[in-house]
Amino acid sequence: MPPDPPPDSAELSVADLAELGALFEAHWPRLVAIARRRLDDRLAAATDPEDIVNQAFLDARRKWAGYRARRPVSEFVWLYGLVADRIVATWRAATRGRRDVQRNVPWPERPSVDLGFRLVAAGPGPGTAAEQGEAAELMRQAIAGLKDADREVILLRGYDDLGFREIGELLGVTENTATVRYVRALRKLKAEWHALTGRSNP
Repeated sequence: MPPDPPPDSAELSVADLAELGALFEAHWPRLVAIARRRLDDRLAAATDPEDIVNQAFLDARRKWAGYRARRPVSEFVWLYGLVADRIVATWRAATRGRRDVQRNVPWPERPSVDLGFRLVAAGPGPGTAAEQGEAAELMRQAIAGLKDADREVILLRGYDDLGFREIGELLGVTENTATVRYVRALRKLKAEWHALTGRSNP
């Protein structure tokens, strides 16, 4: 549930706060689920996904009037962006002072590899633990071989479970363009996998 607004929320009316609270409550389960999936293992142990969404609610409270005046994207996409920004801010705070080449929070590695298998596989996966480890490393290489834009659209669709209209809003393109980009990116992932393994399926 969204937190109670702090005392400095006088810039919004009671009706505005009620509307924003209802909006967050409607999307709360989905936003928390996304935050939980997106937290890297290094953050998940010390960070509660609900805290991430609570912080995003406070950000939304400050930005609500500006959003309502323009509504450049749908309500959920706006909230998703606030949650994503909070995850990035949490990652940067946790890694401040470390030599880390990641500009933004990395996608959790293990679920990303699992997603790659689900998208590429058309049959049973590798049997032994050694074979599974080898296949996972090859899938990591296949995912790493994609351009950032291709990897992003695959993960937004398959990992964050966003619809193509929502992806289009996030990327500033039409729903049809987002769909085409996803299909092309998936084709590239399969090609990367085939180039590394010589076979179509894990």
